[in-house]
Amino acid sequence: MKKTLLAVTLLSLFALPMVILALESPPIGPTDEAGILAIVNTITNWVFTIFLAAAVIFIIMAAIQFLTSGGDPGKVQNARNSLLYALIGVAVAVMAKALIALVRIIVGA
Repeated sequence: MKKTLLAVTLLSLFALPMVILALESPPIGPTDEAGILAIVNTITNWVFTIFLAAAVIFIIMAAIQFLTSGGDPGKVQNARNSLLYALIGVAVAVMAKALIALVRIIVGA
């Protein structure tokens, strides 16, 4: 009971400033289409960059698997599959970025 009461009290103390600031501040965020599109563009750029960085890491891991396979056919096949999946990931990320551009052209934004 004491732990629950302490948790509720601490949560209330941390949440109170957010409630007060929310009541006093003007609305934050985009109010027109250009602002929304700018936010979507920023988010997609970040996600695209993260996907490409992850793909590079997986390509390097596949290269290390190739180097350390020692001619074992199973390990070489595993490395090829890893490389193939990394390249498919890059292709999907590029197609997703192109799809967003295509939708913008179709919509006229």
